Amino acid sequence: MTIRIDTERLRLRPLAPEDCEAHIQMMLDPAVAATLSPTGGAQSRHDLWRQFASYLGHWDIRGYGWFSVEEKATGAWVGRVGPWMPEGWPGLECGWSIARSHWGQGYAPEAAVGAIKWTFDQFPDLPRIISCIAPANANSQAVAKKIGEQKTAETFELWDMSLDIWAADRAAWLARFG
Repeated sequence: MTIRIDTERLRLRPLAPEDCEAHIQMMLDPAVAATLSPTGGAQSRHDLWRQFASYLGHWDIRGYGWFSVEEKATGAWVGRVGPWMPEGWPGLECGWSIARSHWGQGYAPEAAVGAIKWTFDQFPDLPRIISCIAPANANSQAVAKKIGEQKTAETFELWDMSLDIWAADRAAWLARFG
C-alpha cells in the first residue's frame, strides 16, 4: 500500500532513506534544533543519522510515523510531520519540523491537518491527538492553535526538558477540519 496525502500545496509521504540528508541539514540548523534537541543546539551528524534511522524504524514497528513534506509545485523537501509515539510517549502525537527556508509559509499547519486527518482515519478509536511542545517554542504553539489544539495542564519530561502537552479532542477536531 502506498500512502500519499495531498493538501492544497503539499504532498505527504512516509519518510524514506533518500530523505536522510535533507533531514540532517534541517536539524543542523541552530534555529530548528533550538527546541528539538536535548542540548538546545544542533546535534552531530552521527546522532542525527541515528535519529533518522529510528524514524524509519518507527514505521516498521508501529505501522505509522513521520511523513516527508514536499512542495507540489517544486518537489522541494520542506520538512517532516506526522504521527509519532515512541516507547514511553504520553500519547499519539502529531509533530512537525519544517526547514527554516520554508518557515512563514503556513506549511506546518497545512501538513499537520493532513496528517491528523490520516491518523484519525487509521485509528477510529483514538480519542485525541497530542503535540509535545517546548514552552519556549512560540512558533509550534502558534501552529498548535491553528490546527485546533489547546494547551492542557499536562507535561511530559523528555531529556532535561519539560514539554507542554497540547491536545485536540477527536470529535471537536473532526467537526472543524474533518
